[in-house]
Amino acid sequence: MIKLFVSDLDGTLLNHDKKVEQKEIDALQQLKESGVEICLASGRMDNEIVKVSESLEGDVHRVSQNGAFVLTHDDQSLHEKTFDHELASKLYSLTKMPDKITLVCSDNTNFVEEMSDVVKEIEKVMFFPIQENPTMREDFSTSLNPSKITVLGDHEQVLELQKKLNDMFGDDIDTYISAKSCLDIMPKHISKGNAIAVLLDHLDLQPDEIACVGDNFNDIPMFRLTPNSFAMSEAYDEVKQEANYVVDSVSEAVEIVLRQNREESKMNPNA
Repeated sequence: MIKLFVSDLDGTLLNHDKKVEQKEIDALQQLKESGVEICLASGRMDNEIVKVSESLEGDVHRVSQNGAFVLTHDDQSLHEKTFDHELASKLYSLTKMPDKITLVCSDNTNFVEEMSDVVKEIEKVMFFPIQENPTMREDFSTSLNPSKITVLGDHEQVLELQKKLNDMFGDDIDTYISAKSCLDIMPKHISKGNAIAVLLDHLDLQPDEIACVGDNFNDIPMFRLTPNSFAMSEAYDEVKQEANYVVDSVSEAVEIVLRQNREESKMNPNA
């Protein structure tokens, strides 16, 4: 029986207006009523995930910033990880370029060294304002504890930067393309897969008792965790190849999970 359903947000549960459509809300409600717990796993900050969960009537587990933070539905913190200050400073210096936007994320705030019209456009896809911090470089050694560094720019250049950073700091960081032209840089061993493994341990569940759905490269670690993995049909081919199912919506994945659970229940009435 599948007992936990994990959903990515952008490109998966959220539409282009940052909303959860009613059919998806109804589907997840069906899951909850059948006894399946819900987890939202995203590269977004925890306060943004909380905002999304309001449309689902709350009561969801949360994996934020690609796995840097794991919280249960009752706000119990199971895991959190931030960069070493010196490493964060080096990464920021290498990624801060005139033709790219570099965002530094703490637990619940995105920072940028200088606001611009481009940053204001990026801000529109966020649930909370981006804060300007002119003293970012100095603050790495004092008040700022980044858990994620995001670089936005030309897609091919972002891929080149990803390779360069992996070559230089591969033992200390993990990197993910979380959206087209968007590179997320994380502390080593931070991934949605590792984060969900922490949650599974807490809930005393096995990998075959969960299902997950996502659409991008940062979702692949959780696809590899369970045989019940769903990729969105608009995902990159390389992402779809890592999942066992391809679906057009979260509600379609939910329908498959509910059907599998009904069939399992018939075969094992005492399960």
